[in-house]
Amino acid sequence: MATISRKERDDQRRRQEILNTALSIFAAKGFHGTTMAQISQESQYPLGTIYKYFSGKQQMYHDLVLHKVQELGLIFLEISKEKETTARQKLLDSLFAKARFYQSNDEVIRIYISERSNIDAVLMPKLNQKVNKMHQKMVDLFQAIFEQGIRDGEFKAYPAKEIAIVFSDIAHSASWATLFREEDEEALQQRLKMIFEMFTQGVSIN
Repeated sequence: MATISRKERDDQRRRQEILNTALSIFAAKGFHGTTMAQISQESQYPLGTIYKYFSGKQQMYHDLVLHKVQELGLIFLEISKEKETTARQKLLDSLFAKARFYQSNDEVIRIYISERSNIDAVLMPKLNQKVNKMHQKMVDLFQAIFEQGIRDGEFKAYPAKEIAIVFSDIAHSASWATLFREEDEEALQQRLKMIFEMFTQGVSIN
């Protein structure tokens, strides 16, 4: 693995600090209510330095969202690649992983969901296209898991693609709800397992 220089490490640190500051202001004031001057003041980096790393707040938003979507996609990919894991367990692991991802990335998720219709479609249609494409890849992973379950006799032979879309929607709704509930780990597990059982009873043979 190639080592990076001290300057590159410093650049990465500054860039991340600026992004973290932008995220906190986006969360407090919304995308449209956030200014570059506010980001500069809160981050304690001059505007000239910020513009060295970002063309503006649109790029910051773009990079924040895209990075998190990629991160979630990699989590699902790793789960899907587990060779010794049953399809049913992979789906349950995916549901828990998504809920915990939403919890640990609360601010980004809230901003993205609340702002998507205003920002993605109007200001950043290319971001919307990228997110949709990556979401489709996640659905494809779920489809492959359902196909595994059908081959292994775990699931009825329903159309795997359609079931994958439904599962993806359920996983999002269940995970989104975690941001508005005061529940400990035990309560979270019970709720997600209940949702999972309600869903899989419709596709499980036994």
